[in-house]
Amino acid sequence: MKKLLIRIIPFILIPAVLTSCLKKFELAEDFSSTQPIADLPKAPANALNATAPTNSWFILDSAQGTVDYSTAVHISAKDHVGDVTVRMKIDRAAGQKWIDAHPSGGYELLPEDLYTVPTLDVVIPNAGVFSVGDFIVKVKANANNGAGVSRFKNKKYILPVSIDNVVSHNFTVAENFRNVLWNMRVKLK
Repeated sequence: MKKLLIRIIPFILIPAVLTSCLKKFELAEDFSSTQPIADLPKAPANALNATAPTNSWFILDSAQGTVDYSTAVHISAKDHVGDVTVRMKIDRAAGQKWIDAHPSGGYELLPEDLYTVPTLDVVIPNAGVFSVGDFIVKVKANANNGAGVSRFKNKKYILPVSIDNVVSHNFTVAENFRNVLWNMRVKLK
């Protein structure tokens, strides 16, 4: 009988000890205090500290003329928060600082006459979870120099896109996902 009790006691004590771990823990973390944050989903973490720019997500075709180049803008939130307006910018100063830090890359800023920005404000409809808005930059992919040669030939242009601020709400901007340096690739005709 003594041997039987010695074998049974561990089977009784182990569940009793393990169930004591299921008590409510007062310091458990939940998401009630998190605030929505604006970010660029395709941006690498800390793009301005990266060793290379981000390759554009599609290759521009010089036969198309002016091409709408979009950058997705997102609000990270646990719930949908309604329509949110985010102000963007072409951050030429940050782009030039990155180029100066990586002189051997041979990159240049995309000249201002090769693109236009219709609006700096991006509206993200019903922001949160999976909703995004697009920041559109119209790139003149068919631009030629005086001799008829594409201005993109033998050039490595980058387009530095950044989130400036959230206009419509008091949301913060993710510091590590606020910038992207697009390496503009053009298929020449």
